[in-house]
Amino acid sequence: MLFKKKTDTDFLNLLIQSAENSLKASHVFRTAMNGDQPPAIYVEQLKELEHAGDNITHQVYKGLNQVFVTPLDREDIITLATTLDDVMDGIEATIARFDYLNITFTDQIMKDFAEVLVKSCEHMVAAFKLLDKKKYQEIREHSVAINSLENEGDRLMREGIRAIFTNPKDPYHDFRLKEIYERLETTTDSCEDVADILDSVLLRYS
Repeated sequence: MLFKKKTDTDFLNLLIQSAENSLKASHVFRTAMNGDQPPAIYVEQLKELEHAGDNITHQVYKGLNQVFVTPLDREDIITLATTLDDVMDGIEATIARFDYLNITFTDQIMKDFAEVLVKSCEHMVAAFKLLDKKKYQEIREHSVAINSLENEGDRLMREGIRAIFTNPKDPYHDFRLKEIYERLETTTDSCEDVADILDSVLLRYS
């Protein structure tokens, strides 16, 4: 059992912080998708959250270099930290596309994707809090929910791309939409990656 000193790294708390940071980002992204202003005005706010996420991930890596005994397998901690960072990066990368592709509008697909991301991040936060309390079996309901939300993300991307090719407009306009839809779907994939890793962890520890 790990007896913590003041200098020890609380890895599970850092993972919770990372999940909560992604949840904050998902709320900002949802506001960007549902607001009346161009989404790109939220670029800097999400960039700051992305930097905060990078800092948390760095603390995890630094801590792993300083301790020998960890609450979970070291590889699991690294993978969880990395995939959580992927979720944050995905949200930030999506809003960045609104900026450099000069997209000043949103549509229902984007708004629905934003809801999927918020719900997925809510389940991630809940799951990591349960992990910290060693309530492994209760994590399962959240990982199942995240997997279902990822399926919804797949559906949204297919629906969006089908609409592009069913009712084509200006090629540049269509390219920009496709870029956003595909990046959002990749981000929901990252949420599912977190859930899958949590499932593998609970199989070993429950």
